[in-house]
Formats: sequence, C-alpha cells, structure tokens
Amino acid sequence: MLTGMASVAVAISQVYLGCLVGDRRPSIICLQLSFSPEHYWGILAAWGADGLQAYRGHFAADTLHLCIYALFGYVVATRGGLFPEAETRASGRLAALLPLAALFDVAENLLQLHLLAGPFGAPSAAIPLSALCSSLKWGLVAVFAAWAGWRLANKYGLAGRPSH
Repeated sequence: MLTGMASVAVAISQVYLGCLVGDRRPSIICLQLSFSPEHYWGILAAWGADGLQAYRGHFAADTLHLCIYALFGYVVATRGGLFPEAETRASGRLAALLPLAALFDVAENLLQLHLLAGPFGAPSAAIPLSALCSSLKWGLVAVFAAWAGWRLANKYGLAGRPSH
C-alpha cells in the first residue's frame, strides 16, 4: 500500500511540474543539460517573458517534487518487494539512488536560482556546474529506473529467469 501511495504521489507531482513548464520549446531538459552559456541563455530567450516567469515560478513545486521522488525511490527499493530479505545490501544501494539524485537536483536548483538572480545573458561557471548536477541527477534516475525495472521483470518472470 505504501509503495502504491508513493507511486501515485510521484506521478501527480510529475504531471503538475509538466503542466507548469512542460510545454516550453526547447524543453526544460535541454535547458538543464546546457553546458554552454550561449545555449543556456538562448533557450531562456526563446521562452520569452512568460516562459521565464513560469520557470522561475516552478522552483517551489520542484523542491517538493524532489522530496517526493527521493521518498518514492526509498519506499520502492525497501518496501516494493523487489529484493528478497537476503539482499538487503542491494536494496539499500537502490534505495540510495533517488535520494542522491535529489541532492544533485537541489544543487542544480540553487545554481539556477543564482543564475536567474544575476544579469541575463552573463557568462557564468554556474551554467556548466548546474548542467553537471543535472546530468548526474538524470543518470541516477536512469540507473534507478533500469535496475528497478530489471528487478520487476525478474520478479514476474519476464526476464527469462525464475521469479524470487
């Protein structure tokens, strides 16, 4: 039941964030992964004043979202039945991935807020540092999703191995 509630919470939170900034072109993911100041500021310029305002306004919801997905990862890994009791070490490693991703997300958000508070278009070391934090965050999310998906496939006998 706890896993189901955590899943619903992360889905609702993700949909809400998507409604806030999801229709921006280039996408927010492109912005997050922009290592170059020209590319970064170019995306924000392309969004216009309304897009910039929506982006600035999304940070409160994003902070709540990163707490929700960190908790979701912990709950799925420790209470989702993905690991037998003998594999507590593996369960603990999976449980740490999304909370660690959330820490990189916090750093990314702080760097983004710093950039948005400064002069528009200014070159800054915060841009590639923010993109690095974002890359690490998304990498950890991908590893979590792949590992949890693999464990689910094994659990239900979909990966060609007997379920545990």
